[in-house]
Amino acid sequence: MASQYGVNTVTSANAARPIRVQSSTPIGVVGTVLLPANTDTMSVENKKVYEKIKANEPLFFGSADKALEFFEDMEGTIRESLDGIADQNVSGPIIINAVEIELSHSGKVAEEFYNDLTMKTKIIKAIGELKGVAAEVGYKPNLIVALRFSHDLAVSTEMQSVAQRLLAMSIVDLKSDDESEAVLAVGSFGTSRVLLCDPYVKVWDTFTNAEITQPLSARRAGLIAWTDAQWEYGFADSHSNRVINGITGTARTIEFNAGQDCEADRLRTKGIGTVIRYNGFRIWGGETTDIDPIWQDHTRVRIFDRISEAALDGLFWAIDRRADILKSVKDSVEEMLLALRGAKVALGFSVYWDLERNTSANITAGKFYLIAEFQNMPIVKRLEVNFSYVDRYGDVLIKLIS
Repeated sequence: MASQYGVNTVTSANAARPIRVQSSTPIGVVGTVLLPANTDTMSVENKKVYEKIKANEPLFFGSADKALEFFEDMEGTIRESLDGIADQNVSGPIIINAVEIELSHSGKVAEEFYNDLTMKTKIIKAIGELKGVAAEVGYKPNLIVALRFSHDLAVSTEMQSVAQRLLAMSIVDLKSDDESEAVLAVGSFGTSRVLLCDPYVKVWDTFTNAEITQPLSARRAGLIAWTDAQWEYGFADSHSNRVINGITGTARTIEFNAGQDCEADRLRTKGIGTVIRYNGFRIWGGETTDIDPIWQDHTRVRIFDRISEAALDGLFWAIDRRADILKSVKDSVEEMLLALRGAKVALGFSVYWDLERNTSANITAGKFYLIAEFQNMPIVKRLEVNFSYVDRYGDVLIKLIS
């Protein structure tokens, strides 16, 4: 309470608040693990991880390499996923929901015991639990993988649902024997929240000391996270046409002829990310399966996700304050977008109050509507160079031979 006499001071702020756009890319991994029967030789830290898995609690690690310190000698798809992510040299948050498998599953790949309906239900449930994982580990996944399970439509449907809730991307593998089968599978998807992968890739498995075929999704997630981490606004860059580490080939040969019709381009046109061999093995494709062409650009989707989430968090302070602070709200959004334009993430933007929706009734109710129009820097997907013969430089030859 202010005093009745003397000098009183009031502190206030009439300025734009910084809105921080998230630059890290947490990866959510759902998969299986065969836990050891004896924990006597485990470190104290690893025993805590063991107990969390037994209690069906989510796990958090600062990187895939850190997670592998626990999982590297354990059978299951989590180890495979972490190995694929770590191969991309990315250091970023990893969130794991582990499903324990039994000794009877030892030596089998996921598909061999996958038709066990109980196992399928456990995987789907573990994926669904990612929706609330931020309350337990402090992070929510931005990319979701379920290696060797996502090819099943029931599993990928749950991944898609969770991705929509979290403004994330689910990376789904298509288990296809040929181009036609892959294209037919695309018909089951139509969202900006799914990135499809085909075919499987060949990798050297240090656990079995043998070359195996492996779904692409975990390695693609690692490559996306690596691309994001290259600079403050790395999420505005495409991961397509970048070398993917740790693979020795593809399960089936994907035809690629630069500048000509080929299988790789046809798959990409259908929204399938594939692998081409062109100065290394590269991811080819960054398109979603959304019916709206605007949101078929995976990079655009992620840019708008990041700025939307940044605004939700960065403007929360304004709720339940007097409406005269709305000038600072508008200024804050403009400052965020100005920084994006300065970084060449945005071509341009405009921010203004919606005159049609900010009616007298809505203002009385304390409801205000701000419009932020924004165009991102497009990704080059097709470049045509037209070489045309002309005969107007003959004088150069005459001078040369004179």
